[in-house]
Amino acid sequence: MRPCKFSFIGSARSVREVILSWVPNSSFRAAAALLLAAAAMPAIANVLVVRSTGPSAAAYPAGRSLPDNARIDLRAGDAVVVLGAGGTRTFRGPGSFSPGAAAQAGTRTLAAADGRRARIGAVRSAGIVPHSPTIWNIDVSQGGTFCLARANDAVLWRADATEAATLTISGAGGAPRTVRLAAGQSTAPWPSALPIANGSSFDIAQSGVAVPTQVTFRTLAREPADVEGVASALIANGCQNQLDVLVESQPDLSAAG
Repeated sequence: MRPCKFSFIGSARSVREVILSWVPNSSFRAAAALLLAAAAMPAIANVLVVRSTGPSAAAYPAGRSLPDNARIDLRAGDAVVVLGAGGTRTFRGPGSFSPGAAAQAGTRTLAAADGRRARIGAVRSAGIVPHSPTIWNIDVSQGGTFCLARANDAVLWRADATEAATLTISGAGGAPRTVRLAAGQSTAPWPSALPIANGSSFDIAQSGVAVPTQVTFRTLAREPADVEGVASALIANGCQNQLDVLVESQPDLSAAG
């Protein structure tokens, strides 16, 4: 038998003919052709619904995964925000949409208020309330449920670091702990003497602030691998503040759609 040389430069038709010529049985050749056709088809990506309001909100709840080519039918007063690999897209009814295509006639998209979005982790531009440089930092001014991917590496963060401040953290059966932040210091590690467990709650009192902030933690089994996975975990655990920061920091594709 003579040795066979392979070349991967050429048309898809040539490759298909070569592969099929290797298969002697016609049924096998047909199966091989089907496999080639399937491999040539582009994979359908999914998008995640992250916000939904209006009469059709129940049909598109936050956390629902949709194929990129799905049809979204909205009524007047509806607004749906979906998150995909490239960013977010906001649709408002009445009309029909496909997340991966331009909106059909009769539909409108909502552009971002500032006309652009920063990547996740970026602090807001001037004139807009700043947020933590990462959604995993604990904003001491925000109460509610907070998700952590790595509880042992929890970090406290404050928006205004112009002056020195003292935080007093209490809860989970331990003695209160004090964290001091110098002027210009915006972050500090969570006190190791107050271990964080799934479902544990803490009060964070700030010097100069009358009402303490209460935070309940949800620890994730593993850190999600992509932005859709992060959003899905935040929705499932009720970490709304972090979800808002995540969504608003993504590139907004609405104006392009």
